[in-house]
Amino acid sequence: MSRRGKGTTKFSLFAFQDIITSVTGIMILVTLLLSIELLQRKEMSPSNRTAQIVSQMTEAVSQVEQLEAQFNSGSSMLADLTRFDLSRLRSQVKDLHELNERMQSEVTQLQQQEQQTEREQQRIESKKQRRALDPQTVDELNRKIQEKKELLEKMKRENRVIFNPATGSSKTPWLVEITSNSLKVAQMGRSQRPQQFSTVAAFKNWLGERNASSEYFVLLIKPDGIDRFESARKVLKERSFDVGFDLLNQDQTAIDPETGAGSGIE
Repeated sequence: MSRRGKGTTKFSLFAFQDIITSVTGIMILVTLLLSIELLQRKEMSPSNRTAQIVSQMTEAVSQVEQLEAQFNSGSSMLADLTRFDLSRLRSQVKDLHELNERMQSEVTQLQQQEQQTEREQQRIESKKQRRALDPQTVDELNRKIQEKKELLEKMKRENRVIFNPATGSSKTPWLVEITSNSLKVAQMGRSQRPQQFSTVAAFKNWLGERNASSEYFVLLIKPDGIDRFESARKVLKERSFDVGFDLLNQDQTAIDPETGAGSGIE
């Protein structure tokens, strides 16, 4: 019996336990997979899917209503626009542009006028200040004004006649005042003592210094100088001078003994 006992092999259950453990793990894993599958099927059940579709349809209907409202609004605006004439609208736009340009031009002109007025006011103010600060200048102006007044009064008393040069002529004018006693000669518009000749012959000699191409003469005849007028005119024509003439009263004069044919009020 001892020999039989020594030769037998011990029985082990380790492999069977591994198999049982593996099978149990597989069953647990399958159970978990089935649970997940059941949950997913619940979420995708007909009732839930129907609710989702209804929600999407409701949202789509709302979007369609919004689009319809926008379309109606656009149709209304289009109808308003079609009531207007395109050519008339273009004409009105052009008129508005022209009006805007005119207004801008007027604003620019007003600004320029305002600036010019301001400059003029500044100039006048500056001039006033200079005059106020220079009493000597004011006194000089007052003196000159008084002199001009006195000269005008003198011309009125002497019954003085002032002649102006002919317009459009580049020649130098001379006045010749003819009386029975003398021929008084002075350059028109120039303040200087006049030339005086007692005879026409002396006047003729003086003409030798004059130039017919650049000078002309105006004969002023007083009533007592008629006899000398024709002789003086003949002498001037012989020397090819342009000649004009005018009449003076016996108490009138055009040539002052001091200032000649100048006005004296330049």
